[in-house]
Formats: sequence, structure tokens, C-alpha cells
Amino acid sequence: MSALVHTITVTDPIGLHARPVGQIVTLVREKGATVTLRSASGAEGLATSALKMLALKVKTGETLDIVVESAGSSDPDTLAHEIERLINQD
Repeated sequence: MSALVHTITVTDPIGLHARPVGQIVTLVREKGATVTLRSASGAEGLATSALKMLALKVKTGETLDIVVESAGSSDPDTLAHEIERLINQD
């Protein structure tokens, strides 16, 4: 299976920050998935590591790739959209 790459623009006024990062870690671990976030600069962070994702320092208006290598118990497209919703929640 090839990886699904879902590109989003971060719209949260704070950018990628601790609350959604923690929620993403929980979601990805619960699903047993393998997901990586990749910034526009090419830096990557596993979605099971809050520190790695925060180290990406993604700001509002920047693009971010959600790379779903394995969705575990979920559909890859659905999982990518769930992660997008967590990142850009109001």
C-alpha cells in the first residue's frame, strides 16, 4: 500500500499547537496508525510524538502534509480528515 498524502493549510490562529497535537497523538495511537506530519520545509514529525510535531513550528497560513502510511483500524482518507479537523478546529 502506498502512503496517502493529504495537504492542508493551517488556519488555526495559533498555528499547530499543544492542544491539537495531544489530540492527534491520542487518535493515532488509538487507531494503531502510522502517520507523519511534514512541513513545507520538508521537516517531518511522527504523529505519535508530540515533541516532534511541535518542533515543526507550523504557523498559520503554512501548508502541512498529513502522510498516512498505515491507517490501522481506520480508512486512510477519513483519518487524514480527522487530523485536519483537529489541527484547524475553531
